[in-house]
Amino acid sequence: MTPQNSPRAKLFVLSGPSGVGKTTLAQAVIDGDTNLQRAITHTSRKPRAGEVDGLHYHFVSENRFLEMKSNQEFLETVHIFGSYYGTSQAAVQSSLDRNMDTMLIIDFQGAQNVRVLMQSVTSIFVLPPSVDALKDRLLERAETDDETLQSRIEKARYEMSQHADYDFVIVNDSFESTVEQLHEIVEGVRSNRKLPIGPTQQEIASILST
Repeated sequence: MTPQNSPRAKLFVLSGPSGVGKTTLAQAVIDGDTNLQRAITHTSRKPRAGEVDGLHYHFVSENRFLEMKSNQEFLETVHIFGSYYGTSQAAVQSSLDRNMDTMLIIDFQGAQNVRVLMQSVTSIFVLPPSVDALKDRLLERAETDDETLQSRIEKARYEMSQHADYDFVIVNDSFESTVEQLHEIVEGVRSNRKLPIGPTQQEIASILST
């Protein structure tokens, strides 16, 4: 059965390259909003230091993930850097059915799939202030292997080139101001207001060219 949005609940998709800080941004907004929750992604990768099962991700074996995928339990899936990621269709539908606004933190391929399946989705793309800043953030996460880092940067450049497919683009250059922009987008969608949020095309071009 094709999932459907509740007439009142809002579905948000937040995307951006690895290391841009989208999960931390989303959690900051969710912590201050009693009617917004995050859909926890399933993944076959191992937890990083400090990650908690059921809070940051649902960590499952690769065999279990593929079994769930075969049973069509996911709204979207992606295989990146040797691991699988997917969003549970039942969990998202349950949230919407309870009139709970829901945010998915997924890559651009997953976002494309969700936009096809769901009636109404607000999509938001997070850009870094520069590619060099993104490199620094990835290095801070101890991803110091040159080949791995280069692979992630190349993928990030491609992902960032897809920003035009999104309803909103924000730049995570100042955490507090970016959280406020994300909050304003959520509130604007709820009240059906058009919001002039985000960088200019010239500013985006400058980021992508670095």
